[in-house]
Amino acid sequence: MLLLFSVISLAGFSQNGTKPKQFNNFPEVINCADATLSNIFNASSGQQISLSFSDNFIFSGHVTSNIVKYANLQTAVVVSPDYSNTIFSVSRITNTDGSISFIGRIINKNYFDGYELKRNTAGNYQLIKMETDRVIQDCTQL
Repeated sequence: MLLLFSVISLAGFSQNGTKPKQFNNFPEVINCADATLSNIFNASSGQQISLSFSDNFIFSGHVTSNIVKYANLQTAVVVSPDYSNTIFSVSRITNTDGSISFIGRIINKNYFDGYELKRNTAGNYQLIKMETDRVIQDCTQL
């Protein structure tokens, strides 16, 4: 049983250890202004956009899609060549009470880290660093 646990642990570690970290020089948490997030949804597909989340983290790229899926859901995707074609996929949700919520991720399957957009207890949005292998399934092993 101990041998099996050791093999599983080593296999998991070696998978994570093979990918480089892309955002190693950036903080674990980056604050995001609602206005910055809202600006994404004014961009047209094919348009260049620059999102300044903090003084040292600017996500620039081209909008590959900006689609209203339902009356209460719009999703935009921005691809940044500055970060090896990393994708920022973000959705704007209009809640039943008329308030707006955002969800999204900055992610690249070739890197170990990325960011997830979340609202904190104070109601402010933040990009929180995450391990991409926890949210992207590797289909080559199936």
